[in-house]
Amino acid sequence: MKEKIISSIIMCFVIAVKAQTINTGTLYISENTLISIHEDLFIKDYGAITNDGDLYVFKNFTNNGKFKFSNNKITGFTSFVGNDNQTISGKGTSSFMFVEFDNQSADLAFNLNKEIEIVGTTFFENGILKAEENGMVTYLNGATNTGVSNKSYVNNKVQKRGNESFTFPVGDYQSKIFVPRMVTISAPSDPTTNFYACFNWEKANIDFDKKEEDIGLIDMNEFWEVQNKSNNELVALTLTWSDVTTPEDIYSDPSKIIIVRWNGEEWIKEREGISIDVSSKSITAKVSGYGVFTLACEKKRGTIDPVIDFSVSNSFSPDGDGVNDEFVIPDLAENYPKFKMKIYNRYGNVVYEYSNNNELNPTWWDGKSYGKLTLTGETKVMPAATYWYVVDFNDGKTKPYQGWLYLNK
Repeated sequence: MKEKIISSIIMCFVIAVKAQTINTGTLYISENTLISIHEDLFIKDYGAITNDGDLYVFKNFTNNGKFKFSNNKITGFTSFVGNDNQTISGKGTSSFMFVEFDNQSADLAFNLNKEIEIVGTTFFENGILKAEENGMVTYLNGATNTGVSNKSYVNNKVQKRGNESFTFPVGDYQSKIFVPRMVTISAPSDPTTNFYACFNWEKANIDFDKKEEDIGLIDMNEFWEVQNKSNNELVALTLTWSDVTTPEDIYSDPSKIIIVRWNGEEWIKEREGISIDVSSKSITAKVSGYGVFTLACEKKRGTIDPVIDFSVSNSFSPDGDGVNDEFVIPDLAENYPKFKMKIYNRYGNVVYEYSNNNELNPTWWDGKSYGKLTLTGETKVMPAATYWYVVDFNDGKTKPYQGWLYLNK
């Protein structure tokens, strides 16, 4: 990270009005020149800034004109380093050679309301870019990024144009827990190929019961969307698992992890070019198409479907009225006396875990989380919400079942 030097500027076509620096003409920042702007920077419709030097922006950046660097040079460093939240907006084109994000004022320090193009390297230091509806980070051929961490990444969509392999610096957050969940594509052959990728830490609005026969448990808690917007060329995709966002049942046996894709009708397994790297917690597969991807477990050979009708147990109301106060699955204990159950909240945290030991009257979930499952170690009443659960029948032949339930108050 470059040393920040504070300076003030007064030059042609740049005026300061009401704590705002307004560019109305053409401003050129030459090599070995450093400028710091401590007010909002506003480039008007016919304004243009060419940055071949070092520009530090401490407040909001609005570009309705042009922001660029000289095409024949590999210089131009722009750093967003404010002490308050910063907004990057405007209808003009914004092309950066090197750009740094280093704002420690808040986790979501940057509101990105426009598309920005990266030609060189993005340095992620501090502050997460929240890509709004019109916000997009687009990397051109040869562009890279470095420093991605839970302190700095793009939340949650990125584009890449070119014919090189690329790791998308995407992530998401829930309840002040911020996580990068990057996805990597192998190199396409066409230099004009445009890929889009995003990550969402939430349940996809998709039917998880429709899947190929050899797919077992599906990670219902997170998903990536990857699209080739240019052609039909297929590439290899690398996804990772995380103990923060990925349910333990998915990665407890890494050798069984698979990548699955929703093809519009069912979840299908990506079967070609499989490679699993436990040290980096990643799996790679050549995809058979594009769309929504997530992780899953391969179904154990010889397993059969359970004989339980789970549709009768999709909601309960622990309000103490003596009616439907517990989440009960009828006939489960009778048919599978050694069953195990885990219930997760929307963030993938286990809120209830139970192992039945031949009991005909199991301890069913009463809507509370206990002990180590809570941050305080004390009983916690869970809010009305949708939860998902996994039942392991623990009989050596019946495949696990996963489903959704609603806790009503």
